[in-house]
Amino acid sequence: MAHIHSIIVRGFHCDAYGHVNNARYLEFLEESRWAALETHNLIERVNELGLQFFVVNINISFKKALLPNDSIHIETKLGEVKRKTISFIQTISKGEDVAAAAEVTFVLFDEANKKAATIEESHVTMFKSF
Repeated sequence: MAHIHSIIVRGFHCDAYGHVNNARYLEFLEESRWAALETHNLIERVNELGLQFFVVNINISFKKALLPNDSIHIETKLGEVKRKTISFIQTISKGEDVAAAAEVTFVLFDEANKKAATIEESHVTMFKSF
């Protein structure tokens, strides 16, 4: 299952060349991850466990330019789960075209122990909600 978040590209998202700058794609992805996490109440649930999300790696492929007034849709779904990391697979689409594809890897940081938490099955179950 995936979470879909929609955004209209505005003029202020664009650079002097008239298209969305590469750094803005990362902002779109982050906004979409927050929307997905909020929709499934995951931020509150993770905070209750004394954990925080820390992004540790982003791999992104830029495929198509985004321009003012483009209607884009960002799909966020659970990616790979390892012992200390979890990833989200995110795709930014404009109509049928993929504008960017990314894998965002994060750790769950244990506030009490000041280190990355080992990913447990209960953590994975939370993230499987989308």
